[in-house]
Amino acid sequence: MTSSLAALAAACCLLLPALSLAQTQTPAIAHGAAEAATPAATAHEAPHEKLSPSMRPLSPPVRVNHPPRRLPQQAAPYARPAVRHPQTHAPARRQPAMAAPLRAAAALGNRLLPRGQHGDKSPRLTVLACADGAPRHGAQGALYLVQNPGNQLLLGEAGVSHAVRQLRTPLLLVLASADCKAVNTARSDFSALPLAEQRTLLSINVDKGGTPLSAQLDNLDNQVEAAVLHYGGEVEAGRLSVIGAYYDAAGQLGKRGQLVVTSINGERDKATIARLLRQRAVFNAATGIGTPLASSTH
Repeated sequence: MTSSLAALAAACCLLLPALSLAQTQTPAIAHGAAEAATPAATAHEAPHEKLSPSMRPLSPPVRVNHPPRRLPQQAAPYARPAVRHPQTHAPARRQPAMAAPLRAAAALGNRLLPRGQHGDKSPRLTVLACADGAPRHGAQGALYLVQNPGNQLLLGEAGVSHAVRQLRTPLLLVLASADCKAVNTARSDFSALPLAEQRTLLSINVDKGGTPLSAQLDNLDNQVEAAVLHYGGEVEAGRLSVIGAYYDAAGQLGKRGQLVVTSINGERDKATIARLLRQRAVFNAATGIGTPLASSTH
């Protein structure tokens, strides 16, 4: 009896796993049979229902219609390109401003020799000026400028002779000013300067230790005297007038910024010079250097 119960219990233990396996396989077999029996039903099912979430296809993009954004209106000057009209001629270049001493010299030349009394194709006025007192960039038009240290005729003879004898310039103005460094240096000891500069200053004959104004005026009279002697034939024939003038920037001789005429063809009398300038009788105005005009014929 006892042995039969033990055998029955052992048989039950062996049958329990098989029974549980049969119960788990039966729904799968039945589900497979159901799928085989209804194939049309499975065809209408969505694909994502059969796949895992990681294997589902992406959904189609959603079309969104954005309205066009209106840009802000541009400013009027930039809304339409400017119309460029073709230029018929090139714009004229502005000439550099003429220095004050040269402007005064040109004004004196225009007053003594108005336009029309001399050919407009050649300059009417030749200016012998110091390289420091009259900048070169101011020379233009009817003014022929010759510059050198101390407004010396000896150094500028080539240029002055070309203007007087080739261009037939009727007026030769020797221009002096307080800015001329060569004359200011010549009235002191310049032995320490290089030899080339010493040779340039040796021909400036002024008193040592004198005032700057007296040195400028003495050198001006010397250069006018040399010009009258050198171009005596033109002066006597009435084709040239040699005028000495000092540009008074500081007002030492009178009105500040005025061109003071100190001599005309060697004549230095102030009253006579004023009369000659007033009458515009500067040609053949003197018979010699320093000779009174009372004995001369006009």
